[in-house]
Amino acid sequence: MLKSFQCIPFRSSRGSSRTWWRGVRARPPALCLTAVLVLSASWAVLAQRGGVQPARPDNPKSLARISAARELAGDDAFLAKPYSFFCGAGNARAQNNNAPDLEPTKVFDNVYAVGNSETTVYALTSSEGILLLDAGFENKAEVLAAQLRALKLDPARVKYILLGHGHADHFGGARFFQDNHGTKVAAAAADWDLINAPAAGGQGPNRGGGSASARPAKDVTLVGGQPFQFGDLTITPVAVPGHTPGSLAFIFPVKDKGTTRMAGLFGGTVLTTGILTTDALKQYTQSIAVYLESARKMNVEVEMQNHPIFDGTPERLASLKTARPGDPNPFVIGNGRYLAMWNIVSECMQAEIARRDA
Repeated sequence: MLKSFQCIPFRSSRGSSRTWWRGVRARPPALCLTAVLVLSASWAVLAQRGGVQPARPDNPKSLARISAARELAGDDAFLAKPYSFFCGAGNARAQNNNAPDLEPTKVFDNVYAVGNSETTVYALTSSEGILLLDAGFENKAEVLAAQLRALKLDPARVKYILLGHGHADHFGGARFFQDNHGTKVAAAAADWDLINAPAAGGQGPNRGGGSASARPAKDVTLVGGQPFQFGDLTITPVAVPGHTPGSLAFIFPVKDKGTTRMAGLFGGTVLTTGILTTDALKQYTQSIAVYLESARKMNVEVEMQNHPIFDGTPERLASLKTARPGDPNPFVIGNGRYLAMWNIVSECMQAEIARRDA
């Protein structure tokens, strides 16, 4: 197994360019490709879920990771949020499945936020219809359809649902769209296996609620690195195993008042580390490193989340309601800050690894 590594150049909010190197002296371009192969072959490690891991005290190595995360955040108010959530003792938490429904919001010319305020679904429009990133909860499927209609989006035009990972709080509403509108559902092969497996140890498909009857039929298998074409919309999935064996991130274009920008949605974020084994947590940090390489190459500058509880999404959605025509979109954060954000998450995760390895 590869050791955790990072070597992601970024431009900080203060304008300086830096390159962060973690774990290797130099990394040839082929290393990230090698990492993808290693990740693809390591599903068994990722399925390990121990009991709740006990909290461990900090040590010099974990404190060094926290210090690196703090330096990355600097005085940037946006970056301070993930730093506080993941590195602040006792701040990380799971999403609240009983959180209020989200007020349907147009985020970009072709992107809309619906679903639950802590388990968000995004609707993307294309020349061929509508595509959803995730489908929310089984018992909220009709609410999701009503939210789309409130945005003048016809649920019958939802042609595809792409799943960030195979837990029921993300696929629960998919069967409703399959049965009522002929929508096709897409996921990574490993998470199709997860969706159709018995629930066990918190890793089965019912994690997040839902019933066996809500499991969608298998329509499309997504492969990391292979673009998914839907009309004039191209979505690039990136394999990010860790939260589940088949977790995916999605990189896709958005229209910001006519300007095309690249957005990233990391569909398998680990919010709390307690139920992850150390090996699984190490694999997750490797997934972040691989994803960051893709985000750098594709110039991702728009940050979105399906569990938006650590990135200020509620405040940003609220600001869109009162934005004037010339105001910048708050979801556009720039490539440097985007890379810095996920490096912060990785550093905080590696601090936990360092606590356990002491």
